[in-house]
Amino acid sequence: MSYLINPFGGTPVDPFFANVVLLCHCDGIDGSASFTDMSSYANTLSPFLTTVSTTAPKFGTGSADFTTIGGSRIETTNFNLFQFGAGQFTVEAWAYFTSTPTAIRGVLSQFGGSSNLGWFLGTSSGNLNFYYSTTGTNSLVVGASYSPTLNTWVHLAADRDASNVLRVYTDGAVIASATVASTFFASTQVVCIGNDKNVNRNFFGRLDDIRVTKGTARYAGAFTPPIAAFPNR
Repeated sequence: MSYLINPFGGTPVDPFFANVVLLCHCDGIDGSASFTDMSSYANTLSPFLTTVSTTAPKFGTGSADFTTIGGSRIETTNFNLFQFGAGQFTVEAWAYFTSTPTAIRGVLSQFGGSSNLGWFLGTSSGNLNFYYSTTGTNSLVVGASYSPTLNTWVHLAADRDASNVLRVYTDGAVIASATVASTFFASTQVVCIGNDKNVNRNFFGRLDDIRVTKGTARYAGAFTPPIAAFPNR
């Protein structure tokens, strides 16, 4: 993925910014419970037991810290923006694991319970998985074994391209892929950052530069992870 040069100087321009439905840089004052969506949709982001940490963020001044206690998460309620249907999409975030994940731990999701399921990117029993539902009750998966290096930033992502290939990535490398032409169930659950709606699957660590793009597979194959914060335009 490359960005267009801004003819007026400054931050490069994202050619797919119109398709960005969530963009959170997690910047702010240490300990703050305020998070801002920089996408054009300006979704309200509601943190639960989650604060800004200014300790060694990937980019900018802060990252979102989910290490306090179980239930840590950030929610947004504009569920329709995150219904991918049969289309292309990209979900991604920078992740800093402070301990080895156990059981199921969410990075980004519209998932939880046993019904009204949409999609989920996160770890599960030694795997990095992208789960999706076609009925709202079934749970299908594309994923592979993954043991993260602790206390270092890694880029995690999943996308589906125009050929219906769904890929899961770590630091730009494809670790799992499958042809998924199915229409995802149009879940009306809230979208969770750092957890899912079960609320007991919080991420073990910090997340930074979190982005969801609807209608575009930004990578569609191996890529070099971003070297700067995602553009706001």
